[in-house]
Order: sequence, then C-alpha cells, then structure tokens
Amino acid sequence: MCSGTALLFKIPRVIIGENKTFLGAEEWMRINGVEVIVVDDQRCAQLMEDFQCLKPDLWAEDIGM
Repeated sequence: MCSGTALLFKIPRVIIGENKTFLGAEEWMRINGVEVIVVDDQRCAQLMEDFQCLKPDLWAEDIGM
C-alpha cells in the first residue's frame, strides 16, 4: 500500500516487513501522524531481492523507475 493511501484513509499504523531493498516515504508518514513499524524481516528482504532478480522489468515498473 502506498504512503499516500495510508494518509488518505487515515490508517494509523503501517507495518513494513523490510526497507533495505526499497525505502518508501516512511518519515513523511511519521510526520503526518502515522505510526511506522519496520520489522526488518530477512525473509521479506529475500523475497524482494528474488523478485528484483527474476522480474527486473516488473520491479522497475512498480517502483516507477
């Protein structure tokens, strides 16, 4: 879910599995009152890394590169 959607729908807490492969607008959400929890789960990081390697075009499309 994107940061803007969390603010638009007043979602009070966002839990992020990992933020090493892609850093979102975490600080912006915090400034706007959203509690942001980063779990830093290695399994999530591995899933993201695998996806980047297996589907680089889809990865680039999804993150807007």
